[in-house]
Amino acid sequence: MTATSDAGTRIALRAEIARETPSLPPAQARLATFLLDNFDAASDYTITELAGAAEVSIGTVSQLARRFNLKGYQELRFALAREAVLSSVGASLGGLRPDEFGDADPVLAAVDRVLAANSLAIAETRRTIDLDALRRAVELLQSATQIVCVGAGSAAFIAGEGALKLRKLGLPAFAPADSHAQAMAAANLRPTDALMAISHSGRTTDTIHCAEVARARGAAVIAVTGPGRSPLAGRSDVVIETVSYDRGFQVEPMASAVAELSVVQVLFVLLLERGGRPAEEALSRTQWATEGKHVRGKFG
Repeated sequence: MTATSDAGTRIALRAEIARETPSLPPAQARLATFLLDNFDAASDYTITELAGAAEVSIGTVSQLARRFNLKGYQELRFALAREAVLSSVGASLGGLRPDEFGDADPVLAAVDRVLAANSLAIAETRRTIDLDALRRAVELLQSATQIVCVGAGSAAFIAGEGALKLRKLGLPAFAPADSHAQAMAAANLRPTDALMAISHSGRTTDTIHCAEVARARGAAVIAVTGPGRSPLAGRSDVVIETVSYDRGFQVEPMASAVAELSVVQVLFVLLLERGGRPAEEALSRTQWATEGKHVRGKFG
């Protein structure tokens, strides 16, 4: 699912701005940073006030709006206001935003910052997730004769977890360990197969390459990625979007990973329910096969 150009139904503008900021021209990046730092109040500004506060031209404001498929500042302003209201609801579900802890004890602040970011990512992903995309992904995964799960960095761990969960249900899934092995696996897919690609930014070159190779082979591509346009989303048949807001390098990868892992678990539950007795029996067999690998008894 890609973000709509209708400001009234925009789903995750703050996350889109955060993700796009590093790749924006300097003036637009300065404006985007100002919007992120003042998101809840940004819609209160007129276009002249916003340009002055961010130290950019009025033209830059209009250019940034168009960058996000909005017709002008009025649509941007409406989308900012709507997102601020909706995300405040998400924050009430997930606790404070990660930047709202002030001068608290540093240990407690670290705990709150990380857990609030994770909770908010889950709450906002729950609010914006495309149920039709989930249904389509389940259909493709269940019918695939082979499933390759790929990702880089922290997304590689999520790809591995996805393949593990699918194998528990008897589905032929695996996650190659490195980018070369991933590309080779994608090159051997067939039209009856599927590739599940994980990348929050949607801009990881190795993951995009795998999607391109898989599509060239006729396989279906399922992307679990952040909101809005991205190279990976543009190369995928089904896009399942997750949301995380924090821009701090130490926090966001974890928050986005938690949301992506949650999507993987949702797919697992749906496939288990849809798979009926064969899936339940496969799950039982895999549980039986690993029972002896746990230490039993009391230890102290």
